[in-house]
Amino acid sequence: MRILFASATRFELSPFFENLKEVPGNGGSIFYYKWNGIDIDHITTGLGTTFTAYSLVKALQLCMYDLVINAGIAGSFSEKIPIGTVVNVKSEQIGDFGIEKEDRISTVFESGFADANEFPFTNGQLINPWSIDTITLQNVKGFTSNISHGTSQSIARIRKEFDPDIESMEGAAAFYVCLMEKVPFLEIRAISNYVEVRDTNKWDIPGAIRNLADELLKILTGLADSADCDQIKSNP
Repeated sequence: MRILFASATRFELSPFFENLKEVPGNGGSIFYYKWNGIDIDHITTGLGTTFTAYSLVKALQLCMYDLVINAGIAGSFSEKIPIGTVVNVKSEQIGDFGIEKEDRISTVFESGFADANEFPFTNGQLINPWSIDTITLQNVKGFTSNISHGTSQSIARIRKEFDPDIESMEGAAAFYVCLMEKVPFLEIRAISNYVEVRDTNKWDIPGAIRNLADELLKILTGLADSADCDQIKSNP
């Protein structure tokens, strides 16, 4: 089995990779590891949808993967998903792709510039059809924007228009590329902060990435005895 991990920064997965065995040849754009018979590659995409899409497409042109895992930290819109929680993102919406009006943004689907149900979209959302039996993480709805929001006005608008659970800057790009390329994928996020008026004193990035490392190892453990990938299932 060969898995590609994609993260915006290497820092977000540093504790996770401390548990893996590096393979000689590391140092380029892709880092190589092994863990219990699983081949693991890692790319650092950079922040945002543009860098993520380019990096993923380039990596998928070089190698065929059994699974892509987009992993990193994220913000939570709800206190029901506390800081430190690790979640499995099952759907994504693009939040900065539309036409700005006086008090809201009209999406490209609402404005008639794109079909909300043309593949890979379903009602304007990107939905992950893939699942792994051994993952017991909470499933959440993602919201992706190239802007990390931190004002009361913008946050209230996002809650009203999109009703998401979490926010990241890369998730929808990973969904879009993997759906278009028909590659099984997951988006696993650890909550480092609430999406609120910005106060980094309330954030816990170190705790989030430690919890993320623990959960990613659990996912690998569940896959380790399944070299034929039979645990990776599609749910159309």
